[in-house]
Amino acid sequence: MDDLVALSASLQSVCLSKNRAKNAGATMDPSSTTFDNTYYKLILQKKSLFSSDQALLTAPETKNLVSKFASSQDAFSKAFVNSMIKMSSITGGQEVRKDCRVVN
Repeated sequence: MDDLVALSASLQSVCLSKNRAKNAGATMDPSSTTFDNTYYKLILQKKSLFSSDQALLTAPETKNLVSKFASSQDAFSKAFVNSMIKMSSITGGQEVRKDCRVVN
C-alpha cells in the first residue's frame, strides 16, 4: 500500500491541478469515492456500467482476474501499482494502443 501512496503523490505532482468540469460524466463505481476493488465486485454482481465490463466474465483468464481482484483488495492494489509503474516508462517513441491487437 505504501507503493500506491508514493505513486499517487508522484503522479499528482505532474497532473493538472483540478478538473474544472462540474458533475461531468457517470461514475464507473457509483458506490464509492475510495480507490478500491468495488468495481470488480460490481462486475460479479452483474451491476457494471458498460457491457464491455461484463464481457470480462466471458473468458476464463479475465474472469479469474475479476474474481481475484473482487476478493482481494491487496491483490488489486499490487497489480495496479505494478501496471502504473510499467506504464510510467512509456516514452515519446512508444504508445498506448487504441486496440491492443494492432499498432496505432
